Amino acid sequence: MSFEDYFNRIVENVNINIEKYLKGDIKELYEASFYLFKAGGKRLRPLILVSSADLLGGDLNRAYLAGASVEVLHTFTLIHDDIMDEDTTRRGMPTVHVKWGIPMAILAGDLLHAKAFEILNDAFRGMNSNKITRAFEIFTKAIIIISEGQALDMQFEDKVTVSEEEYLDMIKRKTAMLFSSSAALGGLIATDNEKEIQALADYGLNLGISFQIVDDILGLIADEKELGKPIYSDIREGKKTILVIKTMKEANEDEKKILLKTLGNKNASKDELIAAAEIIRKYSLEYAYNNAEEYARKAIEALESIDWKNDEAGKALKYLAEFTVKRRK
Repeated sequence: MSFEDYFNRIVENVNINIEKYLKGDIKELYEASFYLFKAGGKRLRPLILVSSADLLGGDLNRAYLAGASVEVLHTFTLIHDDIMDEDTTRRGMPTVHVKWGIPMAILAGDLLHAKAFEILNDAFRGMNSNKITRAFEIFTKAIIIISEGQALDMQFEDKVTVSEEEYLDMIKRKTAMLFSSSAALGGLIATDNEKEIQALADYGLNLGISFQIVDDILGLIADEKELGKPIYSDIREGKKTILVIKTMKEANEDEKKILLKTLGNKNASKDELIAAAEIIRKYSLEYAYNNAEEYARKAIEALESIDWKNDEAGKALKYLAEFTVKRRK
């Protein structure tokens, strides 16, 4: 079976479970909640979770449910993030709050938050109580840390300088934690071996850091149609990405003035955004890619420390780490 076939099987089963749970008699609420799922998405977190369970011989039906749970949780964060960032497009479509208004979008996110717990409960139903408790500890901790990461990201927009260490701490919380928790939950479905579960958590954390660095890069260089959201939006919002941090260290004074004038300027023109992006690319693109590759390498190293029970799943997880750095959307 090819990687494409392997991943498609996971995505199909996860999508079936998501659709099954996101039905109700309040039509507008459930339409708003299900909207982004219809728009596509990589389903990367479920792929990590199911493949991690499969790696250690876990129950795939439980893994498909848990995979649906983390994707529902992830989509909840996207809806609320889009409101906070005032983004108007997601996956090439109007955002939920643009289409249904902010109050309904907040409710849709709240519903998804609750549904994520409902689905996770069903994924671990009937397993021993210690395993169920551990699953909810992992899941709840992830939500807390993601919220902290989002708060830091917002605070950074108002800070003139942010260190690379602060940036890495923020993306570990905001992005990488759910990757890490997804891998750990997959491992928990299959085993009680804490060493293997922790190795999977380390794999997910490093993969998530690599993914976010590449996401920041794509915000500067990707084709807007492929990206599915406005290019340069990170500059307009004043995001202190690793690229901005590196550029502010290396750029000359005139270039820094251009950056400082444009970063976080909601009224910046397209030409001003392009000029700022060119400066950032000049000083930081290679540096950012090298960092992304290093974290992908650490992810693979953690993965290879595990005694694989399913070679196909192991190779699929390794491919995900390698592909993360090469992706273009």
